[in-house]
Order: sequence, then C-alpha cells, then structure tokens
Amino acid sequence: MNLKHLGDALDHWKGSVIELIGDKKLRVVPMLTDQGQWKQEHFETYARLLHLKPEDVLKRDHLFSSQKRDDYFSDLGEHDLFLDPDTGIAPDKKAKKEHIKLSEIADLLKESGSRMLLIYQHRLLFRRDGFREKLNLLRSTVSPKDCPMFAYDSGAVSMVVISQSQKRIKEASDRIHSCLGLVASARIIQ
Repeated sequence: MNLKHLGDALDHWKGSVIELIGDKKLRVVPMLTDQGQWKQEHFETYARLLHLKPEDVLKRDHLFSSQKRDDYFSDLGEHDLFLDPDTGIAPDKKAKKEHIKLSEIADLLKESGSRMLLIYQHRLLFRRDGFREKLNLLRSTVSPKDCPMFAYDSGAVSMVVISQSQKRIKEASDRIHSCLGLVASARIIQ
C-alpha cells in the first residue's frame, strides 16, 4: 500500500468487498512501501475507507521490503487477514516489495486452518485466462493442494479469497453471488 493511492476509488471498492464477505474479525496488513510518510490520521482514513476500525490495521514497525518480509508477517494472530500489497501476488518467483509471494500466502494459511485471506490484486497485470493460471499456481503452492479459493474480478482489480475451510469459501462466494445476481458468473473466477 502506498500513501499516494490512499482515498482512491479502489479503497472504496476494497472496503465494500471486505464488508460483503468478512464474517469473522478481520485484520489488515497494509504492506506499506512508503511507511515513513504515513501519519496516524492516514491510518484512520484508511481504516474508515475499508469499513474497519483503526485498531484493525496492523501497523508494523518498519517498511515492507525484501529484507524484512519475514518480520512483516510474524505475530499476526489467528484472525482473517486482508493483505494489501501495492500490486498483488508476485507474477513469478522474483517478488518485489510491491508483491506478496505465493510461499508467504501458504505460510499464512498454515498458521490457522480456518483463516480466510483476502488479497488485493491489480488485474491489469493478468488477462482473465492468465489470472486463472495464477490461481492454479497458488493452488499448487498451498497445502492442502485442493485449497478452495476464488477471485472477485472488478475489471481493473481483483480480490483473491482463499482459506483451507471449504465452508468459509463457499459462504464468502455465496455472499458475492447474492449481491451480484446475474452478473456474478462474469465476475467470479474459480
């Protein structure tokens, strides 16, 4: 997450999706790439846009970077998590600070069998078929290998939703389908 994007239309979209499918206490991992610029008021604005409380945003003591990745994802508790990288899931094994790695996603899922992850993803990096391939790659990385997941595609960005709990993923998918009605099949990528 970068401060220059705070308050854009995508923050409103993220908040609506979180509110729609979050059925359990959720915490936000903003993956700040420009931390020195963020003030408390910025975090409060960010939380409001996501329809959450400021204490739901897990502020780390350091910038999200290649050197501090392991520390950034430690001690996050048992909560569901919204991961907000600048651009989303790494397109290959060379993850930059703007990305979350497939292995990091797998590790976060292993910590809690019922945890649900919501991951912001720039859709512009992938064609629809390419995004389906990304989900398949993610499936092959996490354990169990048939870990349920889907993505809600808005056209420009997507929200990847993943959990080891088939029940939780079905409930989240059902809520989105109920909200979107007839257009759900055009927006949900399995």
